[in-house]
Amino acid sequence: MNSVIEINKEGISISVSKGFLLVKCEAQEDKIPLTEIESLIIYSYGAYISNKAIMRLGEQGVPIVHCGQNAIPCAITLPYGANVYRKDRIELQINSSLPLKKQLWQKVIKAKIRNQAAVLNLFGCKHQDLLLMADKVQSGDVGNLEAVAARAYWERLFGKGFKRNPDLPGINGFLNYGYAIIRASMCRAIVASGLIPELGIHHHNQMNPYCLADDLMEPFRPYIDLCIKSQGITDNSPLTTNDKKRLVGLLDLSIKCRNENTHIRNCIQDCVTEFVQSLTSKKADVIFPAIDKEALNSLLQ
Repeated sequence: MNSVIEINKEGISISVSKGFLLVKCEAQEDKIPLTEIESLIIYSYGAYISNKAIMRLGEQGVPIVHCGQNAIPCAITLPYGANVYRKDRIELQINSSLPLKKQLWQKVIKAKIRNQAAVLNLFGCKHQDLLLMADKVQSGDVGNLEAVAARAYWERLFGKGFKRNPDLPGINGFLNYGYAIIRASMCRAIVASGLIPELGIHHHNQMNPYCLADDLMEPFRPYIDLCIKSQGITDNSPLTTNDKKRLVGLLDLSIKCRNENTHIRNCIQDCVTEFVQSLTSKKADVIFPAIDKEALNSLLQ
């Protein structure tokens, strides 16, 4: 099973030896097989990592997420994709038509709003209007229903006055950390498939090198929201080591997608594969998972 490794203490050194990642802190040393690492998250100002460790993690396709204040990722070190189809797939990205991008974005936003509605429903909150919005999302989301749904969603889920602001503490810090895990997993799948994460279908900020990851991860964000809400997190809750482990564990959450039992990490890979197929066929045909009661029950176990 792949693991997300988090470095959150001061004075830690990270190196590699004989196929293992070595994490040393004073007299203690942990050895993790490189082949079992999903991603490495560094959430410590006093951690040191060797260049050899960065090289070997890159060879294994492991992204390194560097977090700053409030668990906000300030950088991601990505492997240079060795996919034999890289050149062809980059050309597919560059040459993809605007109508296709808009149709893909429509699918993304429909799935995201439906999952937000499902989360609200699971906690007994008003949600029917979000389902209606999802049905009305047009190509390219020209009506910006994503933003309209978000305004209602956040206040209903976490209380009146709550705003999604990455710089605020409390619940927002939990959201930052959870989203960073999904983003890293999505980046890994994108690079492994031979695509460029900078070239998105909707996000296009020149300062954002992960536009495509931020596009495709949108329907997965409500899984993080579901986890945080189910644990009763408030704005007074500190982000503890156990909380981080619980959020990391979401990648192994059992879900159903395409009428098959799978895990979020596998579904992320499948979505990227379907995205590539959509670029090739010029038809928007990406299926995202739908949140249901089983997902909540799995979280509460």
